[in-house]
Amino acid sequence: MKGYTLPGVRAALKKRAAGIDGDADDHEHPGRTLEGVAPVLGLYFRALSGRNAALLPFGDRNDPEQYPDTHTTIRLPDRIGRFFSGNDNFIWYKIALTHRAAHYEGGTFSFAFQRRAAHFESLRPSAMDEVESHEQASDLENFFSLFAQRQLAIEVFTVMEDLRLDEWAKRRYPGLRGAYEKNQRAALHDRPSLNGMGPRNALAEIMVCISLGSKRPLSLPAMLHEPVRRLMGVMQPLCLPDARVEDSAEAAMRAYCLLVGLPNMEADYGPSLALDPARPLRELRWPAIWPEPEKTRLEGDEVLATVMAPVSYRDRLGSRFTNYKGAGPLDQQAIYRFTKADAPASDAVPNLDGEERPKPPDEPMEHDHHDHFGEDEAHLHSGELHSHELLSYVYPEWDHVAAAYKRNWCCVKESRIDPALSANYFEQTLRGYGRLMPRIQHQFERIAREGLLKVKRAADGDDLDLDAAIESVIDMRAGLSASDQVYTSRQRLARDVVVAFLVDKSASTAEHVGPPDGDAGLTAALNLHGRNYRTILDLEKETTALLMASLERLGDTYGIYFFSGSGREDVKFHVLKDFEERLSDRVAARIDNIKPLHTTRMGPAIRHTIRKLRGQESRTKLLMLISDGRPFDLDYGQQYGENAEIDYAINDTRQALNEARQAGITPFVLTVDPQGNDYLRTMCDGIDYEVLDDINQLPTRLLALYRTLTA
Repeated sequence: MKGYTLPGVRAALKKRAAGIDGDADDHEHPGRTLEGVAPVLGLYFRALSGRNAALLPFGDRNDPEQYPDTHTTIRLPDRIGRFFSGNDNFIWYKIALTHRAAHYEGGTFSFAFQRRAAHFESLRPSAMDEVESHEQASDLENFFSLFAQRQLAIEVFTVMEDLRLDEWAKRRYPGLRGAYEKNQRAALHDRPSLNGMGPRNALAEIMVCISLGSKRPLSLPAMLHEPVRRLMGVMQPLCLPDARVEDSAEAAMRAYCLLVGLPNMEADYGPSLALDPARPLRELRWPAIWPEPEKTRLEGDEVLATVMAPVSYRDRLGSRFTNYKGAGPLDQQAIYRFTKADAPASDAVPNLDGEERPKPPDEPMEHDHHDHFGEDEAHLHSGELHSHELLSYVYPEWDHVAAAYKRNWCCVKESRIDPALSANYFEQTLRGYGRLMPRIQHQFERIAREGLLKVKRAADGDDLDLDAAIESVIDMRAGLSASDQVYTSRQRLARDVVVAFLVDKSASTAEHVGPPDGDAGLTAALNLHGRNYRTILDLEKETTALLMASLERLGDTYGIYFFSGSGREDVKFHVLKDFEERLSDRVAARIDNIKPLHTTRMGPAIRHTIRKLRGQESRTKLLMLISDGRPFDLDYGQQYGENAEIDYAINDTRQALNEARQAGITPFVLTVDPQGNDYLRTMCDGIDYEVLDDINQLPTRLLALYRTLTA
């Protein structure tokens, strides 16, 4: 591919997809499996979307609930079924990738909550103050917060948006229209039968079939006739050229109302009758109250949750919105869904104590800038990353199943936290903890005293050296010259300690914590935030302020860093205070701007902290990791199938902590997760850790631990 520019290749591929430069179907492509066509398909997706993505096969093509896509990986079947063979097989993959690329080019992630739809009157609240919104939440997240049955709303919106994007893609790339329609006919052929379905599931299945262009006549129980005809009317505008993502949102609100208005229980709802699409509809007023109030659900309703079988060429229902970083922070449910699950212990990697541990590959050069376009296509498909930005660093990742490192697999992007307008938060925290500060200062004074050496026979000092004084008196009475060195003094020993505090700021730290129990000092600290609750992140920020004030008195070298993940290509590493920085108003003002964000990808953040500690010349190096839960990110080890990411993430984090020990660094893990013992035994592998029972004790407990660890 040398000699071509990326814009030129993108233009050429778009022309071919549009049918301008010959018939795309005439291209005979070797191979009928994903592996055989992946390099070209990867370039095709890059051309349409402007994004790189690794194309990976499903772990089990017979599993209907395949693992979802992320922003760096796309999951496709390793080979196509009975409707496609030879070159048609390649076309099927092209349609699947065209649909995924359409989410970017067609505007899914440009959704604006307050922008009007082109074809619907707005049911969305006109003012954002009516919507429960979290900091950093995207407009799509705010939209989904309108619904009591949030997961159902996400899936309904996905179907509406899939319909709009399929029609958009057929107009945008007319050369693919025939192949698109063939894919849709094949998908319709594989849809489940309506026989035996309850009304809500039946209406959901009809909705999916309408989105695939189904025109076949329907025979349904009478209670479904009007909802189906109304659903057809709601979905029709999404096929129009000027329909946009806000139309999909409004259509989803109406379709959601139709679904939840039907019973979700299996029963006999009467004989099936032919549906008459032309029959007039009764007047219906859509709900005007959003966010939707919580509904009382029938017993068994959760068990009989609305089920929609996935469409083969589309990404899994809801994955773009529940498990996918398209715009803004990741979905809260995706972040929280493993916090109470039992982490399966891994026996794939034995306990390596006493044995030679695998060493990570050499770190790549920082800012390894060069253009990889036009290189060997296998390189593009390998998944290795390169740093193309200032303060971006690429690190390996430990694959415990393969018992080997993946080279250049994660990119850490470092940045300094922007300071707020003033250091008021820092100062208010110290005042809020005024009753506790004497106790905290006493702890650090003890550290300081332990760093003093008592020197006898000094010329001046705080105390009298009794032995030296007696000898001096004896010498005087004997007529000898008496020494004036009759005091004891304390000389400070140079503390050779450097410590890095690595603090989790993932979106789950926005969770509220209960009030402190019976501690007046901690209760007073609640007034810091002007509200009657605190979050986990609030406590982390308060702890940070107390640490900074205390360590400045002690004089140890320290750095404080916050981290979060959003896929392996974008691990956030935010600097509150670096080792070489002194505490100043500007540094203290950064605390107020720490916000919860994304997921908990610990491995790369630990490796980047190790890199920073290696640059410090000190005898004692300490890494203190503070987190509210187990490591988790959406594309952690997903090549091993659903639910593999937990075990994979724990083992990669364990390996990163072991790398710290190999580098002469003492790691320590402190978690406020009540289930912490379930996975820390595996993750820490002989490394000291503590599970804090009462999260309100985080500030004082961390300071006490620091004294012990740096003794």
